[in-house]
Amino acid sequence: MSSVEKIVNVLSELERDIETLSMKVEDMKKRIFTNSDKEISQLREKIIEIAKTESEKIISAAKQEAEEKSQKILAESETNLTKLRENTKLSFDKSVKLVVDSILNKKDATEP
Repeated sequence: MSSVEKIVNVLSELERDIETLSMKVEDMKKRIFTNSDKEISQLREKIIEIAKTESEKIISAAKQEAEEKSQKILAESETNLTKLRENTKLSFDKSVKLVVDSILNKKDATEP
């Protein structure tokens, strides 16, 4: 075999090796993309789950705070209503007494 033939054979073998490596690289790229897609999907699911958990905590805290505020407002309104009823009763009793006194005084003034 001549040196040119040897060089051609070596170059042919090198070309086959390069093609084999190229195919392996393409296969590795596909596997990397597939694994990346799986990882991205899993991370997305984890992030969504974390976000749901956090939003549920926030909603729960807000609900509890709102319930506490509404209970406080209800207690204050009950207190104010009780005071209003007491004031109304006192005013009513005073008004009745005033009217009765006024009527009795007019009677006394009209009698000789």
